[in-house]
Amino acid sequence: MIRSTLFAALTFVSSLAFAADHRDAPVATNDVAADINDVYTFVNPNNPQELIVALTVVPVANALSQFSAAVDYRIHLGDQVLTCRFPGSVRFECTGLGNQTVSGNVGSTGQSGNGLRVYAGLRDDPFFFDLNAFNATRNALAPRFNNPGSNFFAGLNTLSIVVGIPTALTGATAASPVVKVYASTRRTGGAGISAGISGSWYDAANPGHGFFLEVIRGSDGVERLNALWAVYNNAGGQLYLLGVGEIVNNTSTITAVSTAGGRFPPPFDSSSVQRVPFGTLTFTFNDCNTGTLQYNGTNPLFLTSGTIALNRLTSISGVSCSLLSSGQIDRMGRPGINTALINVLPGTGSALKNAYNAAEGVANWTQFTAEMAANLAALDTLDGQVGNSLLPPATLASVLVDDRLLVDTSKPACDEYLAVELGVAGKCGGRTLARDVIDDTFGAVVGPGVSDFVGNDSVFLSDFPFLGNPN
Repeated sequence: MIRSTLFAALTFVSSLAFAADHRDAPVATNDVAADINDVYTFVNPNNPQELIVALTVVPVANALSQFSAAVDYRIHLGDQVLTCRFPGSVRFECTGLGNQTVSGNVGSTGQSGNGLRVYAGLRDDPFFFDLNAFNATRNALAPRFNNPGSNFFAGLNTLSIVVGIPTALTGATAASPVVKVYASTRRTGGAGISAGISGSWYDAANPGHGFFLEVIRGSDGVERLNALWAVYNNAGGQLYLLGVGEIVNNTSTITAVSTAGGRFPPPFDSSSVQRVPFGTLTFTFNDCNTGTLQYNGTNPLFLTSGTIALNRLTSISGVSCSLLSSGQIDRMGRPGINTALINVLPGTGSALKNAYNAAEGVANWTQFTAEMAANLAALDTLDGQVGNSLLPPATLASVLVDDRLLVDTSKPACDEYLAVELGVAGKCGGRTLARDVIDDTFGAVVGPGVSDFVGNDSVFLSDFPFLGNPN
């Protein structure tokens, strides 16, 4: 029984090709510019009156990677929000925390009159973890970590937003010095069907008829889906249904017609062509390779309706596809919560992972408590022992479901992860760049002494923005 549970636990954790929050759910993975990697927060070691919050996005970034002009990057401090936007992707403007505004060029630091400062640009990814050894552990169903381990993330870069916030702007007071921090991304434009969806599609369960789809932009600037369905009529003759419909996010409904009365050219008299109404075709896409067609025939010859599964058959050479969602795409406070504690057992799919990231407002997060408790119970078996995690699964789930980093701004030296949450006296909490949160997490949810034997290998700056220079 323990062996089967161990397999389930290892399978779910490793399903994450990356770790922490990198690529933790399908919607975020598909929207690279809105995919949060990590969140760090700590009191500035050079200035105890400044809180540092670092948000990293875009896994495996390079010199060509850009923040999106259609994504809001948001840092939440208690009830306050600092929102950073990137018009044209080359400049940033951050607003919030008492009507503060900071702007500057990507790759530089801007500062407000009240001391709020922001850096945005490419940096070394500070996260460290032996992913390859973990995958080997999964495959063998036994520990395969080496001492020392090898950091999978060594030499990788990420896009970073680093904020220096005067304590007076954080909402912290002498009587209530703890600040609760998390980050989120929200797509404000560019969502839904894009040109990359163009190509030929078919029903894999019933091949022999198919669809030619093309995203077009009219002179009015509106994008529409141009569709042709090569199918057959009830007598077995060839039938082509075609039409154009406006695109709304990932759906387009067209009023379809067939044509008759024409002749093979030459000569060809366009005035003799008749347009015969069919009904409506509604195309909805799940991603770049799958979708559904809902058809509703209103012609007396085709008084029928139904649903057909769509699968991509071909694509347009040189045209990449991204089917982006609108609204909140990703959120993160502590590392690995969605990755390791949501929708992780085999066969559970990924819908709940997307829902977790999309859930706005702390009051809505408690819906995930039971899910976390179940998976914490599975994780507790990873070292072959049951009951040696830091807290019972239900208790630990009630702590972790409030997915915010807690940092005590009255304690100038930050180091110990989860210190405030667990009531460790005299500790700042938060998450520093060098803290080994993987070992901390293994120790808390699996058992004491569990480690991947990887330590920090980044070279951090001694002052703002602290994250290391890009590789």
